[in-house]
Amino acid sequence: MGVITRTRAAALAVLLGAALVAGCSSQREPVGGAGGAGEGGCRNAAEAQAKYQQAWATARTQLGIPELAAVSEQVCEVDTARYAKPPKTGDGYRIAFAAQGPTNSWGLTSEEAFKRHAAGIGVQTLYASANGDAATQVDNITQLASRDPDAMVVVPMGDSITGQVQAAAAQGIPVVLCSGRLGAGSGAVSTVTRQYELLGGMYAEWLAQRLGGQGKVAMLSGLAGVPTAEYQRTAAKKVFAKYPGITVVTEQYTQWSPTVAKTVAANLLTQYPDLNGIWSDSGYGDMGVVQAYRDAGKPVPPLTGDAVNGFLKAVQGTDTAFAVSSFPPEQSIQCLDTAMAVLKGQPVLDKIYIDSPSFTNSRLAEYVRPDCGDNLLVPSSLPREQLTELKLC
Repeated sequence: MGVITRTRAAALAVLLGAALVAGCSSQREPVGGAGGAGEGGCRNAAEAQAKYQQAWATARTQLGIPELAAVSEQVCEVDTARYAKPPKTGDGYRIAFAAQGPTNSWGLTSEEAFKRHAAGIGVQTLYASANGDAATQVDNITQLASRDPDAMVVVPMGDSITGQVQAAAAQGIPVVLCSGRLGAGSGAVSTVTRQYELLGGMYAEWLAQRLGGQGKVAMLSGLAGVPTAEYQRTAAKKVFAKYPGITVVTEQYTQWSPTVAKTVAANLLTQYPDLNGIWSDSGYGDMGVVQAYRDAGKPVPPLTGDAVNGFLKAVQGTDTAFAVSSFPPEQSIQCLDTAMAVLKGQPVLDKIYIDSPSFTNSRLAEYVRPDCGDNLLVPSSLPREQLTELKLC
């Protein structure tokens, strides 16, 4: 599959829309989005808080980790009335999409879901691929903004794009961050993503409980500087810090690549032959870990990551212990729907969190897709026909 980088139809939009979770608390400043509290304070707080807490409760149940503590979050409703306007050009809206690029199956699926949904609702997509590179995306956002789109959806490759997002917002272009986030003050109206603190924290908590609070752990993150990797890593380290018996012996990056991860894992086998567990943010990386341990004739230690079909197929029929969830690429549909809601002047939350199932090796049979390729992220809400077209099944 090579080196992989990544940041994660109306019926699909409804499915993902029903899965969003968000919360509101005065204990913490917003982490991305435009704030949105307004003069009346944080609107919709009670409803948002209930949905937010439910996502954490679901993860506790699904992974069997009652010790998992929810991180306080502030999410507010944004009044978007000032953005309500007819299309600037022609009869339909033009939405700029500053995408990651089809650098792996996640990026490919994210983009195809976005473009197909846009075509289905009569939206013209102005597309630019970052090819997984933040420097490229800086130029992409500037060029897209120069085309004066009605709105812009950005899959952020790193904090270095903040200035360009702010400039687009200052130009009057409402920006929705998708499958990633930037710091407070980015100028974005809303951020749509899977919550990193939940993912990174629940993986760490599960691993700590699996090891009985004792042992040596390696941390394998994706791509340095990319929010999807860094926020999860930070959340995990905070959890591990609660367990004095857990020692993080090394922190490394795998570029979300089975090839790179295999090399990293082979070195781990030499340097830390008594390693007890591996915290990973990626099922792609886990595929390489499994290969390295099998080549060495060693049992795979308990590990975590996102639900990539190739990893699930690789450990099916073995006693490998794992905890996984998913960072669904189809969340791009919700990103587009959020941008459209803004253009219609409908209130939106400044942070919209996509929920997704979490599971352990005991439920592998429910999620693995033997009939599909290694690169499929599961569960997938895309129809079989589309998965076949994308060569994922």
